[in-house]
Amino acid sequence: MLAPGSKYCIFALLLAALCSTSAQAFDASSPIKEVRIEGTTRADQNTVRYYLQTQPGQKYDRSRISSDIRKIHSLGYFDEIKVDIRETDGGLIATFVLKEKPFVKEIIITGAKEVEEPVVLLKLRTKKASFFMKEYLPWDQQRIKTLYRDKGYYFTEVESAIHKLENNQVNVEHVIKEGKKINVGLVGFRGNHKFPDHKLREVVSTKAITWTSLVTSGGSFKRDALKNDRLLLEAFYNEHGYIQVSVGEPKVEIDREKRKIYVYFPISEGEQYLTGDIQFEGDSVFTGEELRKLIVVKQGDVFNQKRFREDIFKINDKYAQKGYAFANVNPRFKVNREMKTVDVTLSPMKGDKIYLGRIEISGNESTRDRVIRREFLVGEGELFNSEKLRLSFQRINGLGFFEKVDFEQRSRGDKDLVDLEVKVEERETGQFSFALGYSSEEYLTVTGTLKWTNLLGKGQSLSVSVDTSTKREDYQFSFTEPAIFDQRFSSGFSLYNHTYAYQTYTDQRMGGSVTLGRGVGDFTWMKVGYKFEEIMIDINTTVEDGVEPSQYLKDQEGKRVVGAIFPSITYNTKDDPYSPASGHRIYAYLEYAGIGGDQKYIKEIGEFTQYQPLMSEFVGMFHAKAGYIEAYGGVPLSVSEKFLMGGARDLRGFNLKEVGPQDENGEVIGGEALLLFNFELQYRFTRYFRGFGFYDRGNLYGKDDAKGNTTDKLFDLENMRQSWGFGIHFFSPMGPISLIYGFKLDKREGESADEFHFTIGGEF
Repeated sequence: MLAPGSKYCIFALLLAALCSTSAQAFDASSPIKEVRIEGTTRADQNTVRYYLQTQPGQKYDRSRISSDIRKIHSLGYFDEIKVDIRETDGGLIATFVLKEKPFVKEIIITGAKEVEEPVVLLKLRTKKASFFMKEYLPWDQQRIKTLYRDKGYYFTEVESAIHKLENNQVNVEHVIKEGKKINVGLVGFRGNHKFPDHKLREVVSTKAITWTSLVTSGGSFKRDALKNDRLLLEAFYNEHGYIQVSVGEPKVEIDREKRKIYVYFPISEGEQYLTGDIQFEGDSVFTGEELRKLIVVKQGDVFNQKRFREDIFKINDKYAQKGYAFANVNPRFKVNREMKTVDVTLSPMKGDKIYLGRIEISGNESTRDRVIRREFLVGEGELFNSEKLRLSFQRINGLGFFEKVDFEQRSRGDKDLVDLEVKVEERETGQFSFALGYSSEEYLTVTGTLKWTNLLGKGQSLSVSVDTSTKREDYQFSFTEPAIFDQRFSSGFSLYNHTYAYQTYTDQRMGGSVTLGRGVGDFTWMKVGYKFEEIMIDINTTVEDGVEPSQYLKDQEGKRVVGAIFPSITYNTKDDPYSPASGHRIYAYLEYAGIGGDQKYIKEIGEFTQYQPLMSEFVGMFHAKAGYIEAYGGVPLSVSEKFLMGGARDLRGFNLKEVGPQDENGEVIGGEALLLFNFELQYRFTRYFRGFGFYDRGNLYGKDDAKGNTTDKLFDLENMRQSWGFGIHFFSPMGPISLIYGFKLDKREGESADEFHFTIGGEF
């Protein structure tokens, strides 16, 4: 090993050699006539000249020449630099004679099995088609070792060889000796008395190898992760009141025979501290009692500094809702070692009131500015309000027009103004789909849809759909304007023709509807609509297997006309229109028939959906639905208006023929009441793709059931069908797609054990 000053001596000698000039004598007072560069093959001469201070017309200056050599050397392209000074009649000719470094033709990786060669090449500092830097080799070798250590090959060795080629080229070869994989065999702790080892193992990222390591990163040893693990352990203890905890340098023991690494964290826990007195000072906006309600930790609770930071954020946000956008709460902690308590004093500094300046929108190439601006609950020039901005963000994101929405606040030169930049990334909102599907009930299905959810960038929706199968013919056209004159008023209309062929009869509905809506809250919409439709029940004249239609269905034959008004209200706080993780949706619907037409009935439907984030990317979903229909005025209820159940959108694992009232032939006749519960455990792979498992429970109820398939006791919780299964939801260029497999938990004689459901379009 060189003495501390040796490298400077070597550098001086090297510099002297680099700065060497020809031994020929010359008149140093003569001007430099020409500056030449020799020896460049791959390096650009213009790049070299850019760094030269020595120029024609100057007098010879040795210090300037030395500076030029240092700058050229710093480029890293040359192994040797010499300067030749020759005198001519017109002056001096300065020639920089350069010897280029070898050029890397190929980088060869030998022996790489556990790490793919492209991954290794990507991490190397030495690159193909670049000048070879010998000093990069140790760095590259260490990087390769790090890649292997992260995969558990802790004793990987790397040797490098330089193969000289013609034309001053080289191949750089890295020979990797992977060795045997070594895993973490045990993560232990020493000095921990308050928490058992298994609890602390949940805190650190370093994990011992187990059978689950096949699908997780458990078992791999990363020395860099140990430092972070120490911080994680200290934070964990701090959150439980151990504010004097100390986690020492982990001890790492290696068993080469068993190929295991054992990691031990030494811990000095100290005493547990409780929360002492909590005081507020220096505030004139809120009283101490108002702010104290935001503090979760109370006097006498275990002291938790992390929880205090979360509570401080809530206090800051409370000020921001009053216009104090830059309010800051300064906490002071006083430790009482005798009482083992920590007193807390919170000093809010509200600052000045801030007003919203300009709202600038970018990224909306198709969507018009006003479509986004009308979702804001706070306008330019108004007092800053963080809560309204959060709700505005949620409403813009909920439009479903954008892949991504970002709010960015920027302070202006004006002391009391802050601008807001809204950055959106649009998604394709026009969809055309054509698909073939299959179900056990309808066999082959053909679906075609042409849909825009942001027509011409105005936020309008237009849809034309065709859905046909061996039993179904559905045609529908609909249009919706969500904001009349950019106000929270909506309107829409639809035209449709729905036909379904049951075993002994065909049900055809043809008509249209118009709706008007009004937003009455941040997330609440009230709508009222009117529909007018013609219903035709045709009894099949050709009946298979000699089955005659029941008298109930024969009485239904003929034409009916429905004129109905249908008000509804929707409250929706879902945080994402495609893959919600939190929030809920409440929906209530009433349909009153008898305003035109010959049918008279009242139909009521209520729904509730809740999303709850769980650990990692798991989300829990609960959905409940209840419905009831009743005729009045002595007009019998049409089978067309009754409830049906079974399929991908309600009771999965069943088809329409298997749920609810049936006539004596086993034909579906619908129910007067509906009750449904859906439970899902979802995993979000991406925003647009998620898998789920489910449990469904539901039934239809009615008094005309001839097969004992249900009961006329409405909403009977004990008389319900149930199923379980799994599936995936994803958004494709054709729209939402669901693939679901459901299994009956109460299979009856003659029923299939399971059902496969495939759907395109609609909502999940």
